[in-house]
Amino acid sequence: MLPLLPMLLYNITTKIDHVAHAKWLQWMQHAYIPHLMDSNTIEDYHLCRLRGVDESDGVTYALLLRFSSRPAFDIYQEKYALDHQKMHDREFKGKYVSFPSLLDVVAHGD
Repeated sequence: MLPLLPMLLYNITTKIDHVAHAKWLQWMQHAYIPHLMDSNTIEDYHLCRLRGVDESDGVTYALLLRFSSRPAFDIYQEKYALDHQKMHDREFKGKYVSFPSLLDVVAHGD
């Protein structure tokens, strides 16, 4: 068994309504993600558009947030995650569906 690296990825997959898509993408890049990064718990991020998926009812993105350790993620969850979720709901409630997943990084390349 390989030892786990002290790194976690928190993936938030979101499908945003076509009508709200352009506004949402701009808001993510200029308001939401900078606010996330202000928590100083996240090492870096990638905002990725999923390809090869059904887009008939919206466009799907994965926001990958990298944490250096489980304690850093726990601080994020305890102090910031609910506020960030509420922020998203205030702007786009009813126009998106979202689900999170937490991943342990077992290997990576540079």
